[in-house]
Amino acid sequence: MSVELYLSGFITLALAHFVALLSPGVDFFIIISNSSKYGKFSGIISSFGIATANLVYILLALFGIGLIKDNQILFTGIKVIGAIYLLYIGFLLLRASKRELFTVIENSDMLKMSKKLILKHFGVGFLSAILNPKNSIFYFTMFSISIQNDTPFEIQSLYALWMFCAVLLWDIFIVYLVTNKKSKKIMRKYSNKIEKISGGILVLIAGSIMINTLGS
Repeated sequence: MSVELYLSGFITLALAHFVALLSPGVDFFIIISNSSKYGKFSGIISSFGIATANLVYILLALFGIGLIKDNQILFTGIKVIGAIYLLYIGFLLLRASKRELFTVIENSDMLKMSKKLILKHFGVGFLSAILNPKNSIFYFTMFSISIQNDTPFEIQSLYALWMFCAVLLWDIFIVYLVTNKKSKKIMRKYSNKIEKISGGILVLIAGSIMINTLGS
């Protein structure tokens, strides 16, 4: 296979992946919520959790493990569990009360963040992405489109590395947008409304997943 074909496959994958990142999804609202409530460091930790979960699905697709996609019972179970988790997060956001922002982790407080809190924020990001069935569908689809049977493993690994880095850098970019000085003023004023809107969107997404899964 020529370099041109490798490049063509990469462009297809990278473009589709970038468009998917531009579309606000569950992970986007998790980052917005954590960053607005707890500050930049929390958002970055959550971004690592999201990127790590995406890496799990990327590696599954990379090594050609079709268990999740091909086993209908397992795949349906993941969808239902994911929808229930999204409903849980959505209802928490809908019930959230207004609070003072950016006071939990500021300056030296960032260094005092306990391992328990780090794991909590990492876990929220990881679970939001790993329990989102759209991620598994997307990565398996992308790899099936862009990779041929004779594509070298090294080239496939580069594709996987690109997608992991793209997710991580994009999510961190969102964190910085949310936590810069001008944005902070807006977030302090509208954060609670953003939380409730985000919660409503999560509930709608979860409901759609449940209807499509149990109705099919």
